[in-house]
Amino acid sequence: MIVRRVSIVLLALLPVLLAAVAVAAVLFARQGGFAPYRVPRDSTRTVATDGATLARGEYLVRLGDCAACHTTRGGVAFAGGVPFRTSYGTIFSTNITSDPTHGIGDWSADEFAHAMRHGVSRLGPLFPVFPYEQFATLTDTDIDAIYAWLRTVAPSDSAPPANRLDFPASSRDAMIGWRMLYYRPSIATTAAASTDRGQYLVDGAGHCASCHSARGDRYSLPPEGYLAGGSLPVNGWYAPPLDSESLARFSVAELADYLRAGTSPHGTAYGPMAQVIYGSLSALEASDATAIADYLKRVSPRAPKKSASDGIATASNDSVNGAEVYKRTCADCHGDDGEGKAGRYPPLANSIAATAPDPINAVRLVLYGAMAPTTPGNPRPYSMPPFVQQLTSAEIAAVVNYIRRDATPPSRLTPDEIESMHGIVLE
Repeated sequence: MIVRRVSIVLLALLPVLLAAVAVAAVLFARQGGFAPYRVPRDSTRTVATDGATLARGEYLVRLGDCAACHTTRGGVAFAGGVPFRTSYGTIFSTNITSDPTHGIGDWSADEFAHAMRHGVSRLGPLFPVFPYEQFATLTDTDIDAIYAWLRTVAPSDSAPPANRLDFPASSRDAMIGWRMLYYRPSIATTAAASTDRGQYLVDGAGHCASCHSARGDRYSLPPEGYLAGGSLPVNGWYAPPLDSESLARFSVAELADYLRAGTSPHGTAYGPMAQVIYGSLSALEASDATAIADYLKRVSPRAPKKSASDGIATASNDSVNGAEVYKRTCADCHGDDGEGKAGRYPPLANSIAATAPDPINAVRLVLYGAMAPTTPGNPRPYSMPPFVQQLTSAEIAAVVNYIRRDATPPSRLTPDEIESMHGIVLE
């Protein structure tokens, strides 16, 4: 009798189990099937190492800002160890020097290309803090050039700390499940480079979507959020949309100059963008900067998802007059109407800090100040001083609300909310 009942239950569950297996099979196929997990470790294919190839590789590594993620402050170049803090723990970047034990010195060209294209290395599936979804669009020629140049980087025996992750993220096998749900490979052909150079650089080596796209579940990057702007994971900076509407105030030439210099008549780079321009985009060839600017000016706007702090403030701060605080502390540099001073202080009117749906950038700037990048196009940048010790939380809330009175939605920050932001991550 018991056996019969068990058999009946199993028969009843069989359609459900078969459906689950079918769904899993489809999702597994959509993330690439078994191919991504076949790492070609025994390949003997060689790549060119002539001067032109190495120069191309160095340029692409600079454009990809690889040093920023693989070099600790004051540490050995490309030796890894940079922490990436997430809601499920901390991931440390890997050593990508030519050291054969701790770096990638014994990786074959095909093994390196496989990691770039599929996000899987000899260690297993890579965490998506490594933007392999974007690097997958690079051509074979460019990936080989990057590999060739990295092989010239001085070896370092530095071993980054072990990742400190919560279960199930602590198991790389769990990344297979993440890939099944969120990763859809987009392998490019060499035609991508010739059809639209700007798009190729934005979507590939530049991996602009990593910061400027709206994030979905589990840090995924759904297509509908492409370059739609959003809050950066953990550190909270708001990265604005990159599209024809957001960049309407820039001409193509102005935007290209901004990418290389970090300053423009419409605003100055600060925070993470200042670091990207200093370490990466300032080295752009003029033609590539123009190609990127031209492409971004043609991107159709997408409706971004609400950021984590959208609408966090519901009560206005009436105890302090924001206009008076602005006149006393801001107007001398930024102008009575936020018009700024050309070549010195950026305008606030229509700036991202003043108009973004998230007030975090404006609060950060008032609290802790900022420094524009030093570049050939901006050799003597002006800095923004911190006001955290000069203004009270009530005054900071009031002045940010005043600056952002025309934002969508307008800010209604309270002193308590400013107090809660004093502990924001500074890097």
